[in-house]
Amino acid sequence: MAPLQLVTSWIVFGLCLTSQALSVPTRRQAACEHCEDEAHGFASLGSSTTGGKGGDIVVATTHEELVDYASREEPLIIRVEGEIVSEPKGFEIPIASNKTIIGVGSTAHLIGGGFAIKGTSNIILRNLEISDTRIPEDWPGKTEDWDGIQVDTGTNIWLDHLKVCVSKISSHL
Repeated sequence: MAPLQLVTSWIVFGLCLTSQALSVPTRRQAACEHCEDEAHGFASLGSSTTGGKGGDIVVATTHEELVDYASREEPLIIRVEGEIVSEPKGFEIPIASNKTIIGVGSTAHLIGGGFAIKGTSNIILRNLEISDTRIPEDWPGKTEDWDGIQVDTGTNIWLDHLKVCVSKISSHL
């Protein structure tokens, strides 16, 4: 009887692994530290900045996923995991309204591109490094005009714990 119980346990264990491996990354995850923090300072004024609060929590590990999630109409909390390289270089990812884009851990990094907030509102960018957005031969950077974060007529924007390095010069927001 004991060997049968052991085999049954392994089958159940295998099914649990399979169901986790097949989970769809666009489903709401149970826990996301700091994903729904309350805005403070200027981001809390007026109607406050809530980003994608209440929307699904998704994970972006590729540039294509990050571009897709950022452009969706519904509120989303987008967790960026690992290093993501922009294709093409210099591409500024347009962010639709009601989005939280938050880096997971200390390795969340967008390389060779940035974000564009143009006429949208209620956006949170947190815990990310954005780098290599400028071509060194293009001083002062006006031929391509790539920015780490470009905001044009955006409202209710919360930029927090970001490291933006356009080349050798960096600044912390």
